[in-house]
Amino acid sequence: MKRLLIGFAAVIVAILILGGGALMLVDVNHFRPQIQARLSNALGREVTLGKLHVSVWSGSLDADNIRIGDDPAFGSQPFVSAQSLALGIRLWPLLVHQQLRITSLTLDNPSVRLLQNPSGRWNFASFGGTGAVPPAGQASAENSSHSLAFSVDKLHINNGSIELKRSVGGSRSYTRVQLSAEHVGSSAAFPFSIRAAMAGGGTLEVTGTLGPWSAKNAVMTPLEAHLAMHDLNLVGAGLMSSGDGVGGVLDLDTRISSTRGVLQSKGVIEARQLKLVAAGSPSPRPIRIDYQASYQLSSGTGKIDNATLGSGAARLAVSGSFDNHAKIMQLDLRISGKQLPVDDLQPLLPAFGVVLPEGSRLSGGSLGVELHARGPLDKLVISGPVTLDHSRLLGFSLGSKLGGALLLAGIKAPQDTVITHARASLKIDPSGIDADPASADIADLGSFNGKGGMAASGKLDFRMLVKLDKAITGAGQGGQGLGGLLGNSKAARMLGGVLGGTTIQGIGVRIGGTASAPTFKLDPGAVAGLIEAGVAGGKNNAASTPRAQAAPTRASNRKDVLNDLLRGMLKPKKDAAPTGQ
Repeated sequence: MKRLLIGFAAVIVAILILGGGALMLVDVNHFRPQIQARLSNALGREVTLGKLHVSVWSGSLDADNIRIGDDPAFGSQPFVSAQSLALGIRLWPLLVHQQLRITSLTLDNPSVRLLQNPSGRWNFASFGGTGAVPPAGQASAENSSHSLAFSVDKLHINNGSIELKRSVGGSRSYTRVQLSAEHVGSSAAFPFSIRAAMAGGGTLEVTGTLGPWSAKNAVMTPLEAHLAMHDLNLVGAGLMSSGDGVGGVLDLDTRISSTRGVLQSKGVIEARQLKLVAAGSPSPRPIRIDYQASYQLSSGTGKIDNATLGSGAARLAVSGSFDNHAKIMQLDLRISGKQLPVDDLQPLLPAFGVVLPEGSRLSGGSLGVELHARGPLDKLVISGPVTLDHSRLLGFSLGSKLGGALLLAGIKAPQDTVITHARASLKIDPSGIDADPASADIADLGSFNGKGGMAASGKLDFRMLVKLDKAITGAGQGGQGLGGLLGNSKAARMLGGVLGGTTIQGIGVRIGGTASAPTFKLDPGAVAGLIEAGVAGGKNNAASTPRAQAAPTRASNRKDVLNDLLRGMLKPKKDAAPTGQ
């Protein structure tokens, strides 16, 4: 038995030696025209190979300097170039019958050029079709087929690179591309997987099935796949322009399906450090986006339906359309939400340019929005009404910013600012934020009405009319307000009239500084009118004052009230930033 096994092994070794020797005697370059013709027929592009080498032990043919031609409409540079090509072959048909049967194809270090012309057509659309002129001597019958005439059991690409250039300019690149596919052919869908590194950082992974191949237009080839992107930098990937002060990093997990040129996708995007306007700041926590979209591959346009974005229980509804023709994607979206919990929306506010005073944050309450976002992704113009109800701005006392008026009235300013109701009609664009009109009712303080804006630099310029509550301007009734402090004296009546005017007519206030460090300053033009009202009120309340003496007294009273009793009111601190006046 032992001798039999030894003999059998010797026969096997002899066959291998003889086979290898016979293979070495075969000039494999004799098959190069045949291989080039088969590949050219299958791909619809002229394929050229360098010198062929045979590997006995791996059962493969290796070729150097691989070139796959481009669609003639896109120039003469190669569509694909590679350092080497390995073809898995069946040795027995090659040895016995000198027939070439390819089982696998492996490209090492290939470079792929994906180009788009002004009409929107891509150079890969005719790949596998009949758009290219085959080399001389090729049979034309194979080119009349509407499907791939070539199939392999296994296809591999190792360490590839892809350069993508759109007609509107700019390019994107993918490196370290790894592709594997099995049973690649024309009659049925075949499984595949792709991994690649994206420009600007991040990785891409796609797994699924592709096919049957559409040789007339490869863009129409059916696709079912799972797509995952990690650490996609919006600026680095070319989705936003650099230098515009916007950006963010995305993780995407979605299912994609393409049929008859319409790509459907449904999945989740997690946005980190998202900043949509230059006047804002990166979101402090990730923002979740659940979306469903359709995309017309031929026109480059799509729709977004049933999408939501936000954090926690606060979810904004998003719907609309997008256009990918321009260098930067164009959006036309509606963003809406009612009674959204403010606490869960905190991470989203900075991304839209909402900056709060330093050391403060909103707590409690609800937010309502009806916004329209239009324009390129990196220069969106967002407009519409926003409301805020029953919320508290912790760590910021608006009352203390009003200075001496509250202290003089004997009222201690609350440590926080309690917002009963606020409303603004906003316009957010790259230059900053405009609020016209804007209003707010502040508990234990009064109402604010006016308009203004914040520049992209963060500088504020608001002009507001402030009407203080009667609790502050109380005019001597029952010990309330300033009147209660001074009693029923002439000064009390006069000052009650002055501050009482703030309840009826209001005080002009200019808000400057920055969003993180706002300053408040009295509007001198408004003060004169209020002093007139205050003196008139004091005179009317003192019947014994002769009418003839009213004029000189008025001037004196105005000066006294302005310089003595309202000293410090709405006055910025010495180290406050200039207001621009």
